[in-house]
Amino acid sequence: MDAELKGLAKGFAYKVKSFTVYDVNGYRFHTRNYERSRPNRKTMNTGVRTPGTDERDYYGIVEEIYELNFECRKAPNPVVFKCHWFDPNVTRIAPEIGQVKIRQDSVYQGEDVYIVAQKATQVYYLPWTCQKDPNLIGWYLVQLVSPHGKLPVPNDEDYNFDPNTREFYQPEGLEGRFDIDMFSLMGMEVDNDIDQDDGDEDDGEEVQNAKDLQMLERL
Repeated sequence: MDAELKGLAKGFAYKVKSFTVYDVNGYRFHTRNYERSRPNRKTMNTGVRTPGTDERDYYGIVEEIYELNFECRKAPNPVVFKCHWFDPNVTRIAPEIGQVKIRQDSVYQGEDVYIVAQKATQVYYLPWTCQKDPNLIGWYLVQLVSPHGKLPVPNDEDYNFDPNTREFYQPEGLEGRFDIDMFSLMGMEVDNDIDQDDGDEDDGEEVQNAKDLQMLERL
């Protein structure tokens, strides 16, 4: 038997390398604990998505990052992510508008919580702005992250709009979109009045300079 194949057959060493940050597939992933240790962070790098063998996408949070070490020459030493996966049976998918919603309090009941890093796609989760609706409390929208240096290529559909409608879509990556009829919205009345407090607001200074007045008239 080839020595390298024999080394792989023995399995990897029990002692593995661990990382808190790892770059792969054009993304920078953080572990959950590392991100929690940065209270002033402005980005979220723990969200992960991976395709399952059951033709479903799985969504979760990266908990640990390990490099497996095989004791042989030219060892592959793969990197794996240990993740908290949300229950795919709870995930709501609306392919007609490209929308995916998950609950972060749900837990995948399977035991296969590890994935190879090369199978990971980065996502982040946005809570619904309206938290008064009981149907939206606890639900998060999935947003797909573009790999660094690989922004989506524009196409003709990005510049050709139906004049009768304005198209919107949720950029998660699923096929689908929905239309909003702008003509039906034109009849809505909009109140642009600004409420004034009882003389407490600063009304600004009155412009009296003739040159300034002429410039304002031209604008």
